[in-house]
Amino acid sequence: MRGIKHLLYVSVMVLLGSTAVHAAAETVPGSGTKLMYPTPSYILKNAYGYLGSLQHFSFDAVTDSDDSVGQKMIVTYTHRTHVDLERPGKLHVRMKGDLKNRSLYLFDGIYILYDHDLNYYGILETPKTIDGTLDYLFENFNIKTILANLLYSDIEKRLAPKTKGYYFGLAEVDGVMCHHLGFMNKDHEFQVWVEKSVRPLIRKFIIIDKSGREDLRSVTKIRWNLHPNFKPSDFHFKVPEGGAQISIAPYRAKGGK
Repeated sequence: MRGIKHLLYVSVMVLLGSTAVHAAAETVPGSGTKLMYPTPSYILKNAYGYLGSLQHFSFDAVTDSDDSVGQKMIVTYTHRTHVDLERPGKLHVRMKGDLKNRSLYLFDGIYILYDHDLNYYGILETPKTIDGTLDYLFENFNIKTILANLLYSDIEKRLAPKTKGYYFGLAEVDGVMCHHLGFMNKDHEFQVWVEKSVRPLIRKFIIIDKSGREDLRSVTKIRWNLHPNFKPSDFHFKVPEGGAQISIAPYRAKGGK
């Protein structure tokens, strides 16, 4: 299987740049007229900066992801994800869909991953912040949290050198007017819809993996709650009846020892 879920973690860092320019100009061929339009990389950096400034939020996301089956056909899987976040160190993610039925909990340095179907759970001690835990899990255990790029407080500072972006105008997502942006490189294409308001929330994004024989697509739509009413129990894991604890082994790269 190809790494669509990994792309959700790294796509922004691979495809976007760090130079913040508010507007750019494009000359209309044959007329000499210059059209002004917002700079795509600035709009997205602003969106991530805004998310990073929020101390708490919830969102619900629906993701449809393609995967290839024996190079014979492309199958689409759907997952629904609910996220509760309270900085600096509380996080609850519940994902249910065609392939996975899991929850993860983070509470001030204690990370728990629970598989609802198998009734297994694993516990790790991690850094006390959400940012630190995401880095730790990815680097040491190859655990990739769905939609992780929306959870960091500083993702806009992690962006790679910028590449050319495209501004496609305004479009509605769930009745909300958004900037429609596009970015691409040799292996990937990335489209994103950012709310056109004082709260520049990411409402939708599409990732196309062009690195293989087929172009695999992942489409995610997001609905936000910026004023959640959290309860202490929202971030605590209660061992279910018959639940079995398992170890979470460190990741070993292919060919590694």
